[in-house]
Amino acid sequence: MHIHPYDGSMAKQNTERHTPLRPLRIPDDEWEALGNAVGERNRTRLIREYIRWYLRWPDSPQPSRPPEQIGAPGITKKSDQQKQEESS
Repeated sequence: MHIHPYDGSMAKQNTERHTPLRPLRIPDDEWEALGNAVGERNRTRLIREYIRWYLRWPDSPQPSRPPEQIGAPGITKKSDQQKQEESS
């Protein structure tokens, strides 16, 4: 029998001052594309906004999405989209 080493203790640390940590499994390419679209330090904010909207919590608007090309295959950064628009 294999027991996963994660025992939940990480999620219990610092809960008096901070939101508990929640481990998520997200493929690297999706995590990187999300960081490029919203900024490296805004992923958590966006995920929390989406959860509140999905649960239909009061005063939780649907999170906005980036322009259509951001995150599309071959376009990984906002600056890439700007360069593509300039060359058109």
